[in-house]
Amino acid sequence: MPLLLPLRLALSLLCFFLLISLDRNQSAYGSAIDSSSSSSSFAAALETLQKQIGYQFKTIDLLKQALTHPSYSQENNRALSILGLSSAEAAASLRLLANNADASASSVSSAVAEASRLSTCATAGKRLGIGAIVRVASGTDASTPSVICTALRAVFGAVAVDSGSVDAATKVFLTVYKAGLGAAFL
Repeated sequence: MPLLLPLRLALSLLCFFLLISLDRNQSAYGSAIDSSSSSSSFAAALETLQKQIGYQFKTIDLLKQALTHPSYSQENNRALSILGLSSAEAAASLRLLANNADASASSVSSAVAEASRLSTCATAGKRLGIGAIVRVASGTDASTPSVICTALRAVFGAVAVDSGSVDAATKVFLTVYKAGLGAAFL
């Protein structure tokens, strides 16, 4: 009988740890379900965005990264945004000079400044619904112009990386800006 008591104690402890483990797994499973449903709505939003911009990503992770704010993850949209801004500036310059090869340096500079302007970029991003798609940490406002604009620029950068060509990013930029803002500078 003395051996039975330690065995019961060991069995009780084992059951206790199993129950704790099951409880944690159920919590994790519940989180997986929640993130899965939000993940599926994120995937649907990504699909819609691709249709709006007229570009289908080969590597969807680039688009996900473009729509990830630094507050959300270390793998975020900062670097892609830099490339996207350069692509936007090149697209604005190209468009102006393609339409008027004799355009002055000041008019090209003005077109680039308008393409680079935070308010112009944020307006285009809002029209695409970027604020509802971009992933940010709690406490970060996804609807601020800087968050929206950085994400939109990063989308242009992601297109360039995905396609291996700034030309593709230029086409997407022109598609996005011509749809609602083009008359201002394109």
